[in-house]
Amino acid sequence: MAVHYTVDYLNSTIEVRVSGIPDRESISQMWRDIVSACAEHQCLSILGLSNLERPLSLPVAIDHQAIFLEAGVTIDHRIAWVQQNPDAIRMTEVAETILLNRGLLNGRLFTDEFEARRWLSDRL
Repeated sequence: MAVHYTVDYLNSTIEVRVSGIPDRESISQMWRDIVSACAEHQCLSILGLSNLERPLSLPVAIDHQAIFLEAGVTIDHRIAWVQQNPDAIRMTEVAETILLNRGLLNGRLFTDEFEARRWLSDRL
């Protein structure tokens, strides 16, 4: 089973809702669809609301560097990502740390949607 997601343009933000069991292929496709929506709507602000059934695997977390590069995610994209499943936070933090250390992420991981929305709106 893969992740299930929706990508919508709402209030000058690309909003992504994600659930399911993450694997590299579906995560990679999700980021390509997010970048496509950003281009279509000329919007660089992304709010991710994730409630994964399982954490990212370590290889998929580490592979986020390649996933972002393949999908076309750039430092210009502003990403506020909310991980709502407490069991999935640690591996999402691994992906965040790798992306930050490689200079590929202009974003933050949150556990609270309100805080994520506020952080993202402060940067518009």
